[in-house]
Amino acid sequence: MRVWRGAGLSAVIQDMITIRMDFNSFADFWTPMEGREGPIAEYVSSLAATARARLREAVMLAYLDGEDDGSRSYASTAWVVKGKVP
Repeated sequence: MRVWRGAGLSAVIQDMITIRMDFNSFADFWTPMEGREGPIAEYVSSLAATARARLREAVMLAYLDGEDDGSRSYASTAWVVKGKVP
């Protein structure tokens, strides 16, 4: 919070938010990773085709975790900071 106050913000509060992300299948989960937006898509697109295929396979094995393909639901938590500009 020191950084935010140092930037001139007042009434700075820090919190966590958690959202649930639902996916219909592995394809639904993986598609954004081969997109054009976000740091994960940027990283995946920087890989050579063989490395990208190995990554996809490893992620798919983790997603399936020995089960049939299908819907999965994951929680995602992020730190958030809010402050007021004087």
